[in-house]
Amino acid sequence: MYAKLRVTFVSLAALALLICMTVVITLVYFLTDNVFETQISSLMEVLLDNNGEMPERRIVFKDNMMQITGEIQFETRYFSVTTDAEGRISEINTKNILSVDSREAGDIAKEIYGDSNLTGRERLRLKDMMERILKMDSDPDAGRYHYQENVYYYGSRQREDGSTLYVFIDATSRYLMIQQIYSYILIVSGSILLAFTLIFILLSKRVMEPFIKNQERQKRFITNASHELKTPLTVISANTEMIEMTGGKNKWTESNVRQIKNMSALISNLVTLSKLDEKDELVLSEVEASGIIKDQAENFAPVVEGSGKKYETDIADDVKIRSDQRGLQEIASILLDNAAKYCDDGGRVAVSFKPQGKLTKKGTTGAKLVVTNSYKDGEGVDYKKFFERFYREDESHNSKKKGFGIGLSIASELVVKLGARIQVSYDKASKEISFTVIFR
Repeated sequence: MYAKLRVTFVSLAALALLICMTVVITLVYFLTDNVFETQISSLMEVLLDNNGEMPERRIVFKDNMMQITGEIQFETRYFSVTTDAEGRISEINTKNILSVDSREAGDIAKEIYGDSNLTGRERLRLKDMMERILKMDSDPDAGRYHYQENVYYYGSRQREDGSTLYVFIDATSRYLMIQQIYSYILIVSGSILLAFTLIFILLSKRVMEPFIKNQERQKRFITNASHELKTPLTVISANTEMIEMTGGKNKWTESNVRQIKNMSALISNLVTLSKLDEKDELVLSEVEASGIIKDQAENFAPVVEGSGKKYETDIADDVKIRSDQRGLQEIASILLDNAAKYCDDGGRVAVSFKPQGKLTKKGTTGAKLVVTNSYKDGEGVDYKKFFERFYREDESHNSKKKGFGIGLSIASELVVKLGARIQVSYDKASKEISFTVIFR
């Protein structure tokens, strides 16, 4: 149990760290990308304002995202293309870039902005070239594309004389630098996550120590108290029997006998819960479940029918499941006892056990146990609390129904250790409550 608790603690801590780091990385990504786009847009505006040339004087942008000085003209790679009013290329400036010559600059401009004067061969060549271009912007006058492993941003501006200036900025170095930074961030984040997970694993034992010690103290208390209570109960039982032998039975001695039985059952349940907490899992093997369920159902037949209630059983033969024999007996006994105890007067108790799942050569892969009883006051009840220790619907504990609200808790823990599932449901039409256990 403690091992699973440590795993849960480490997993949740690592998940919380992963979520925080993911949020931080996402924010850094979008903020960096926004700054990058803003800087490129600012450079583009400067070039378009200065006829495709970088000014030598110092310019400080109003948004304070960057500063452009005289040195920026040597750091920025760009080229420009100018077309006349009829759309024909009149000027190409590639003196500030080495990766693109005049012919390629003209071809790129024609492909992006269109040119009706292209020949068929030119169109085929440009089509082949532009298959490698990925446009990233819906704006036809500005955008970003990849060409021959380079990243270019482009923009245009129409002049008063009808001519148009097209500017292309090579942002490859900036783009690759940012991508490299993202890669480093991911690597560092992964390393941090791994390191902190290892730290969580090392520290989890120390974190769990107070809970483990407290749980162990509770177990020792329950075990010691159980042994201590058994002695006076034995003495009281013997004295009660002696009084009945000498003076005969009366309502006082019968009350003593009932309370002795109740206390003995409570002590037994507490010891069972304590032992369940000590075991992480039960040893499972193939058991003949049908016989076990039938035996338990037969044991409760006199109890149910003797109180004037209907008793129905529908138990399939030769159903085998992977389980623990004693654990299966305990689950069936608890559910049947609960049904008999809380069934309405004149109501019905029903037991169903059938195979469920895919059919294989060795039989079915699972089985379903359903224990149903009449329960007219079941509507609106919070059934999730039924499996809590010492929970009773009558919170005043003055109910005439016998029990300590601990049986279903034992059944629930046994079900988990058997690798099965338990659930409770209520049928408003028939006013019946059903406990269903799904076995592997």
